Amino acid sequence: MKRCGKDCSACPYIREVKSLNINTNEWKINQNLNCEISNCIYLIECMKEHCNMKYVGETKRILKFRLAEHRGYVNNNVDTATGEHFNLPGHTLSDLRITMLEKVRSNDDMYRKERERYFIRKFNTYYKGLNRQP
Repeated sequence: MKRCGKDCSACPYIREVKSLNINTNEWKINQNLNCEISNCIYLIECMKEHCNMKYVGETKRILKFRLAEHRGYVNNNVDTATGEHFNLPGHTLSDLRITMLEKVRSNDDMYRKERERYFIRKFNTYYKGLNRQP
């Protein structure tokens, strides 16, 4: 996962990594990914010390546009998982980092949503994270 290098509004929030260790699970990122990729699964992390809350999401659109929505939730204190979390005392938008976990190979919405559920289960973000039960 890399920044696009075009000085876009998403790049300050991109966490450039080749692998992630989440709740004792490792995930290697084996694709060339950046904020201009669409049809993907992503991870939002709170980088606040001793917090480490995580949120797994999916989008059909370009990642930087989906990230802009999450930033809007925080700025406008919207009743969403990320909006609420990053408005907690001591938290700010500057604590938010995003990493793309995978570009989904199929354009099928149901398949992408199933991949999101896979990562939510893998990283246990319902119980040890920000994802909410449907």
